[in-house]
Amino acid sequence: MSIPRTGGDDPLPYDMGNAGDLLKHGVLAEYVRWQCGLGVPLRFLDPFGGEPWGPVAPEVARRVRALTACALRTAQTGIESGRYYGSGFVVRHTAEAAGAKVRILSGDASSARRQRLRASGLGMLDEVFSARAGDAEHDPAPGYDGYRMLDAIVDGAEPGDFVLVDPFFDHFVRRRAADVVPAVAKVTARAAVLLFVLNPNPDDADGRRFDAFLRQQLPGAWRVACPPIRDTGVRGEAKYYAEIVLAGCCRMAAKTGGDAGALWQRLSDFTRQLAAILRLPADGLRPRIVGY
Repeated sequence: MSIPRTGGDDPLPYDMGNAGDLLKHGVLAEYVRWQCGLGVPLRFLDPFGGEPWGPVAPEVARRVRALTACALRTAQTGIESGRYYGSGFVVRHTAEAAGAKVRILSGDASSARRQRLRASGLGMLDEVFSARAGDAEHDPAPGYDGYRMLDAIVDGAEPGDFVLVDPFFDHFVRRRAADVVPAVAKVTARAAVLLFVLNPNPDDADGRRFDAFLRQQLPGAWRVACPPIRDTGVRGEAKYYAEIVLAGCCRMAAKTGGDAGALWQRLSDFTRQLAAILRLPADGLRPRIVGY
């Protein structure tokens, strides 16, 4: 399918499929495959959707081809034709491979990107949650905003939902974490959430404060951090720690009789493999539990 390009939006300042994307999408795919195995209906909510797909940098293609026996390799079906899929299609392809159905609702602050997401066949998040997310009657500042959409998801999430919170914002840890982490904690009362964060420095004051937010609001969540990787020719992975926080999966397991330990093992196997591909130490992407 060809998606028409329209003017007026800035190009992404990173290569799709960089180290942070591979970590995020790999964990996303493993979780989706695990939930599909539980037989629980899946609805994927992505308020910061970005592009449905993009071109593949040579190093990104090498890394994806090197993946074996993991859900992400199955989901990235376009590598040989020069296409790297974004989160919505990672979820769609993973669910299809598992023989399950999924409803995907996405959005983006850029109207041109929203048009491309729609043209790709994904559902629009603001059409389902519009009453709380920026229409002129209910909000003094109309227009799509991913953070307002997250507020709507706090009220409207349903059992079986999986929410990705992925704002590409390098000041998130300093400016937005204090508001967003508690919102994520509220969502986990009903749904699972994957939070993706660019963390400039986990050891400075802002990084320590973010760590404290997680320990206070999301104890028991699963966390993985990828350090900056330099001199690879891939944009977007040289400056920040790319962190994922997966929350609500143990609650999902408890409600459905699922095996959270099996998911932990899948994530551990994937991150160990990804560390080798990124030429990081063997335990460089080892998952850990928030608060322990």
